[in-house]
Amino acid sequence: MQKFSGKVVPKKDILEVIQRFNIQINNLTQFLPQDRVCEFAKLTPVQLLEETEKAVGDPRLPIQHRSLITKSQELKKLERTVESNRGSLIQLKGLNAQLERDVERVRQREELLLQVESMRKKLPWLQYDIKKAEYLEAQGWEKEAKKKLDEAANALNQHKIPLEKQKQEKTAHDANCKKLFGLLDSNTKKRLQIEKDDNSLGVQVQGTYNEIEELKLQEESRQRRVNKAKEELQAAELELDNLPVFEHPKDKIEELFAQICELDDAAREIRSAKSQKEGELNQCRQNQRQCVQRLEDMESTNHKRLQALRNSGAEKIFEAYKWVQEHRHEFRKAVYGPVLLEVNVSNRVHADYLEGHVAHYIWKAFITQDPADRDFLFTNLRSFDVPVINHVGDEVCHRRPFQVTEEMRMLGIYSRLDQIFEAPYAVREVLISQFGLEYSYIGSKETDQRADEVLRLDIMDLWTPESHYRWNQSRYGGHISASVDAVQHSHLLLCNVDVREIERLKSKRAELDDRISTLGRDIQAFQSELRHVEDKGANLHREREEINSNYQSQMRKQREVESRINQRRLRLKSMEEKENPDLSLLKLLEKIEELKVKRLQLAIQLKDSIIDAVAYRRDFAEKNLVSIELEDKMKEMEANMKQQEKLSLEASVHCQNCKKKVDDCRRELSAAKKHAESIAKITPELEQEFVKLPATVEDLEAAIHDTISQANSILFHNPNVLEQYESRQVKIDDLTRKLDEDENKLNKLLDEINSLKGSWLPTLRNLVFQINQTFSRNFQEMAVAGEVLLDEHGMDFDQYGILIKVKFRQAGQLQVLSAHHQSGGERSVSTILYLVSLQDLTNCPFRVVDEINQGMDPVNERKMFQQLVKAASQPNTPQCFLLTPKLLEGLQYSEVCTVLAIMNGPWIEQPSKVWSCGENWGSIVGLLGGSQC
Repeated sequence: MQKFSGKVVPKKDILEVIQRFNIQINNLTQFLPQDRVCEFAKLTPVQLLEETEKAVGDPRLPIQHRSLITKSQELKKLERTVESNRGSLIQLKGLNAQLERDVERVRQREELLLQVESMRKKLPWLQYDIKKAEYLEAQGWEKEAKKKLDEAANALNQHKIPLEKQKQEKTAHDANCKKLFGLLDSNTKKRLQIEKDDNSLGVQVQGTYNEIEELKLQEESRQRRVNKAKEELQAAELELDNLPVFEHPKDKIEELFAQICELDDAAREIRSAKSQKEGELNQCRQNQRQCVQRLEDMESTNHKRLQALRNSGAEKIFEAYKWVQEHRHEFRKAVYGPVLLEVNVSNRVHADYLEGHVAHYIWKAFITQDPADRDFLFTNLRSFDVPVINHVGDEVCHRRPFQVTEEMRMLGIYSRLDQIFEAPYAVREVLISQFGLEYSYIGSKETDQRADEVLRLDIMDLWTPESHYRWNQSRYGGHISASVDAVQHSHLLLCNVDVREIERLKSKRAELDDRISTLGRDIQAFQSELRHVEDKGANLHREREEINSNYQSQMRKQREVESRINQRRLRLKSMEEKENPDLSLLKLLEKIEELKVKRLQLAIQLKDSIIDAVAYRRDFAEKNLVSIELEDKMKEMEANMKQQEKLSLEASVHCQNCKKKVDDCRRELSAAKKHAESIAKITPELEQEFVKLPATVEDLEAAIHDTISQANSILFHNPNVLEQYESRQVKIDDLTRKLDEDENKLNKLLDEINSLKGSWLPTLRNLVFQINQTFSRNFQEMAVAGEVLLDEHGMDFDQYGILIKVKFRQAGQLQVLSAHHQSGGERSVSTILYLVSLQDLTNCPFRVVDEINQGMDPVNERKMFQQLVKAASQPNTPQCFLLTPKLLEGLQYSEVCTVLAIMNGPWIEQPSKVWSCGENWGSIVGLLGGSQC
């Protein structure tokens, strides 16, 4: 049920009002629930443009946009059709030009076949004449059979008329019998109902007598209760007079209250100091948890990399790593490994390059810096199947210095493989020396497109996001060969490990443990002192509560006695004021007299019904005997009529056979005529042609055979050449006409699109420009930046969209609003600022935003609220509703803002009355405490 202005109206009227005021429930720019904020951020630019066109600006914009999309799609389809038809037309014309030489010989053969066709046209007409003679003979037989059938039918009718009269007379007698039977049945039902009503009245009379007896018993019981109530009232009044007088101990309570206040002040100071220590302790514990979590994450990273090595074939890498860690104190110099744990790559793409360039065995290798350590490690790790490499630190290495020249920069080359990772010096030198990392360069997608130009920079190895290029120069001929491989994703270098960061975190965790222990001891001391003060306060509270309890107990006892006296007085008064039993008894006796009169009337009605039943039974017996006599006469007449029906049936069967024969001949004649007409209809020209042809079926069939043999003597390669030629010519004509029509439609449609685009696009650009001005100004006031752009795509109107670009950090760049780039609070800020930008352009009566401030930090929430109040307070703008469970304190409201607080709950009636009278929240809280607890 729908209501409008307090009146119930059909749903159709509600929909018309919504459409008239441009209220769009599903448009996120008008109605934005809190659970759909993420959905707003997921809107594509195309969807955002559609929602914005519907919500703001000229109402014709979305209609024009949809029309442009439809027409542009139709234009593309029409262009493809015209191009396809033009090619087909050229092809068909070329094919017909090749067949013109064979068409002439085909036409000669067609002339002979036409003569055969004329002969075949006459043949069915000769067959039709034969069938016509057979049909006329069958018609004569049918007329004779019909005459015999009419004579038999007349004799049968003379027997039917007397029989019908007897049947009508018997039907009348049966109807009278049925009517009398119905009266008997109705009389029986009436007598049963009278007996039922009489029994019911008897039960009521007996029930009334029972009520009289019960009324007498109730009166005796009421008198006993009244006497007992008077006695109880006198006892309660005597108890109230005997209660002692008790005075309130006000001085003692005030003295205890002063002592309690002093203890509360002391406890408050101790709690404050303790709270400071606990806050510091919580901060230290939070830092400790973060530190421990960070260490666990780094250790988990090592575990993941070791697991990756095991999955790649190093089955005993965990055992080898554990053995090295347990015997690290036995080495002369530092030992590194596996190498995979020592290498850190910050960029995932660079990790793909490094893993693809370095041989797989090196990742599970251990690196020593002393020959003795190498031998010791090799001996003990031999069973674990891991390589051991010794690095000599005093070797002189001349590395190529890394420098990006201007030519490299133009080709998109920006780094080298030896520059993209971090590792200990020994590990780094082993990787560079063994795999030539200083000779392998890294480029961008632009480099991938211009890879042919890289070789002139003497670069023989190049990595790009898509491919790995390698050039090799032959030692003999000097020619250069190249190979290109696809870049494979990294499976081992899953994440980075920073050893120095691990050591720093361990040191920080030890410091935090010491500080937490010190703060714990201080808090325990404060807790002991606070417990002592609270115990003293509790004792004083207990003493004051005992005094108040004694006083309240005496007062409560006095109120209970007074309440009991009032209740007993009211109960006694109510029992004395009850209805007089003599009056009720008189009413019951009158009721019994009325029921007896009704039973007498029912007995008289029963007597009349029995008399009527006897009369109905006598009439029914007389009429039933007459009906039996009429039935015997009808059986005799029906036997005579059946004999005559048998003779009529034999005549009818003979007539039907003759008629069937005529119908068969007629169908054959009609079929022969249809067959002949389907081949050729008789015309004056055709009659003259038939005169020249043979007059019998046999002669005509022989002439047809001779002419066909003469036509078959003309041979050619393609028997369907004429048909193909003419069919293709028809297609050429149709295709030419259709091509002209499509080109006219194409030009007309293009003019319509240009005209509609000239009206729609400038209006849309102006609208987006206005939104962008307001959106950019609002973002600047919040110390960030943002803009709204119209994404145009030429004639692809279904690709047009609105881009919202924002940035929340001074060092960042403008990025399109999405769940991938911004947090939930940032998306909420951007969403509400976009909605604010639409405020003065929206042509609807109101807008609703639900819990948009959830997830924002206080600074952004306060700035957002100021922008929303400022936009909603402007004249001639839609009414804006902001629904939220909470707001910050100290927000600025304009004169046109209204705050509605919704209160609900079982104890809200009394506070709502206080609130409506203008009282403050303090009185409401006090009222709640008194009524609820």
